[in-house]
Amino acid sequence: MVTPIDRDEPVWALRDRLVAIGTDVLVDALRDGFASLGSPEPQAGEVTHAAKLEPAEFRIDWSRPTVELHRLIRLGLAWTTFRGKRLKVLAASPVHAGSPPDGAPGDALPGSIVGPRVATGDGWLELSTVQPEGKNPMNVAAWRNGIQPESDEVLGVSAS
Repeated sequence: MVTPIDRDEPVWALRDRLVAIGTDVLVDALRDGFASLGSPEPQAGEVTHAAKLEPAEFRIDWSRPTVELHRLIRLGLAWTTFRGKRLKVLAASPVHAGSPPDGAPGDALPGSIVGPRVATGDGWLELSTVQPEGKNPMNVAAWRNGIQPESDEVLGVSAS
């Protein structure tokens, strides 16, 4: 069975979809009994172990390329800081290359906030869902209305 993966699909949504598909395939296979599954074969090759992922590995470095940051955000654990507090970035889309958004300087610092967009190392990401520390997820417009960012504030800068 083949299923398409949308370029903006977060990993949790893909996992949920694959679980539903896999469940249907398994139920269909078991309708004819266990014999229909074929003979089990031992796994070949050496055992491999993946290192545990640490929270710091999900911190957004806004100087990185847009496509890389988009992939990190799709994992569902990406975070940055704003005014010294953690801000999870739950959903975002890359903005097609071209001129910066209205009101943005052409040489915007990575992490600069212009409307729902944030400057990256090579372009812009448009945020759609964020989760401020200690709060529920919210759309970026509600977050921006609450924080009222200054024109020179950037994401990912530690508080002084």
